[in-house]
Amino acid sequence: MPRSDKQFPLVVRSEPWISRDGYEFDPDSNRWKLSRDVSLSMEWTAVLLGEPLFSGFRRALARQARDYAAHTTRSVVEKFKGLVGHACHGSESSIALRHITPAIVLSYRSTLDSSREHHLGALVAFFKRWVSWGEPGIDEDVLRVLSGMRLRGVRKGKAVALRDPYKGPLSELEYEALHLALADGFESGKITLPDYALSILLLATGRRPSQIGDLRCGDLVEAAIADGAVAYVLNVPRRKQKARALREEFRPVALTVENGAVIKALVGEVEKRWLDLGGNPAVATHLPLFPNWEVLSAYVGGHDGKQQLRAAAHTDLFHTRSSSISERLVEVVKRLNVQSERTGSALHVFPTRLRRTLGTRLAREAAYGSVPIAEALDHSDTQNVKVYTENVAENVDAINEAVASQLAPLAQAFAGMLVDDESGAIRGDDLTSRVRTDDGKGAGTCGHYGFCGALAPIACYTCKAFQPWLNGPHAEVLHSLVSQREQTAEQTKDEVIASTNDRTIIAVAEVVKLCERRREGLRENG
Repeated sequence: MPRSDKQFPLVVRSEPWISRDGYEFDPDSNRWKLSRDVSLSMEWTAVLLGEPLFSGFRRALARQARDYAAHTTRSVVEKFKGLVGHACHGSESSIALRHITPAIVLSYRSTLDSSREHHLGALVAFFKRWVSWGEPGIDEDVLRVLSGMRLRGVRKGKAVALRDPYKGPLSELEYEALHLALADGFESGKITLPDYALSILLLATGRRPSQIGDLRCGDLVEAAIADGAVAYVLNVPRRKQKARALREEFRPVALTVENGAVIKALVGEVEKRWLDLGGNPAVATHLPLFPNWEVLSAYVGGHDGKQQLRAAAHTDLFHTRSSSISERLVEVVKRLNVQSERTGSALHVFPTRLRRTLGTRLAREAAYGSVPIAEALDHSDTQNVKVYTENVAENVDAINEAVASQLAPLAQAFAGMLVDDESGAIRGDDLTSRVRTDDGKGAGTCGHYGFCGALAPIACYTCKAFQPWLNGPHAEVLHSLVSQREQTAEQTKDEVIASTNDRTIIAVAEVVKLCERRREGLRENG
């Protein structure tokens, strides 16, 4: 294994150095692998650091890596390297940096504007631990200087407060469009079961990619309740809590029956594939819900059942990387081509945006206070929840017929196909396929051959199997829905409740516009 060209006299240890995520690493090495997501390159320390700073920093960092999350350790390295780079660049000497002094800290602080003050702030806790551990290389006066500074942290909540259409929480229409597109994409075979399960977990739970990646098959709990029904609970591993080992603490999350059934199907698929590879059946419940199949497949052939069990139970060796979780979500949404009514283009989705969406949706409900929202987002306290509770703003805008007509071509809520009359529709010769309004008027044809329990005609306008007729009473349906919306808003004083059928309103408005264009075309063609 490569080693530094400088002496790094660690205190002799009888046991190996193990990161918080269970990875063994050598502090003398120039590369430390701390988790499935984090590997640190340490070669730069031999170039920029002299003694005693070189040995002191690496010893302190080794302790940090052992006791704290890998991504936190990576952040410390990145921020410390920035400080050292400034100090070395400003020095007239080519000699490597030997001490961190108050003068260096003050000089670096002067280069940071308000948006980057957190670069230094992120080092404060590490410097305190460094000094308390008695490692050399940092003057104790540095802590005194830092304690006198007021350093701004990372600004949080900007995208939420500004309702950023690209980074902020999804609007209700965008949320519904994404939810429906995922279900339709899975049903039609556009996306696989693992991709569908991953997407709905991120959408429904708001958990971080690292937490979704930490899940294992045994984390899903299915319980029988009254009348033969079932309930599903997912025990989600916690992250970002200090001094916690991999999968040491969990927080249960209730799933809907539909989502629970999807996760159960995925568990079955993962276990079957594992057994087909010749894996040890005893490992099944320890298998990741989203495995790194390349690593897992290679491991099966070279290790016996006991080794497989040990590796699966105590490390994240078989788990997919967090970055892969994020990339898969982006790819899935891109493949489905979900449209945003706010931008008029493809919806831009990533895990943090879904997390912001969950927090915002919960904050809109008067029944949810800071504590439930913090629990839903897996925060240990409520200090970061105010970004949602202070920006409950009316994120749901009132929709009338004029607004619906403007949004219709952007939202693409209507998924079916306009037909001139019943004779041109799929199943048009089947009288039972007619879709009627509440007053019995024919509005279109249902092209679905199976059973459908949806409420017609309201649910039909957003269904891909619906074939509205050119001369159907769509304008009347639109007017009725908008009137109901206005009446509900007036009675409840709650725009969220009133917005329940907004996507349907926009879909009907789109049908009305399509009918107008079709009639114009027929008139022009004589």
